[in-house]
Amino acid sequence: MHVHPKSRRPLCLGLAALLTCALGLAPQPPAEQHLWEFVPASPTPDRPATRHAPWIIREQKIRLHQPTLETLRNPGQSIPSGIRLDLTDDTSREMIIDSKTPGALTTTVIQGHLGTLPHSDVTFVIKDSTVAGTIRMDRRVFRIQSIGNGEHLLVEIDPEKLPPD
Repeated sequence: MHVHPKSRRPLCLGLAALLTCALGLAPQPPAEQHLWEFVPASPTPDRPATRHAPWIIREQKIRLHQPTLETLRNPGQSIPSGIRLDLTDDTSREMIIDSKTPGALTTTVIQGHLGTLPHSDVTFVIKDSTVAGTIRMDRRVFRIQSIGNGEHLLVEIDPEKLPPD
């Protein structure tokens, strides 16, 4: 079949448009879901700096993403994948969920680990819109705790400085 040179241009444009549409409709990888985001510290020059216990390396206020939390909490939903935990400004890891089980008093217990890190574990207890838990990666330990009014704190702990039980 011979195509006249003047009809090649519309044909090429049509094929390019078709290819662009097909690529746009192709299945896309799931968007990253972050369980929380950092809340910027509000400047309060008249308030004295808070003294931390010697075993606290840093603490940061966080805001939970409620749709992601609901996916984790809801026992009827399957175990999600691709949830990221932002531990510091430059450390973000994917959480791999090993189990999601109902706990006492309408809680959900999440157990898992961080991506490909061999010495990591994650344990969260979720009740309504509140999370408490521990994240361990190698020698680093992070704790999530509720501080009331729907707010949470991410705390990095130095386990070697913790007082004995």
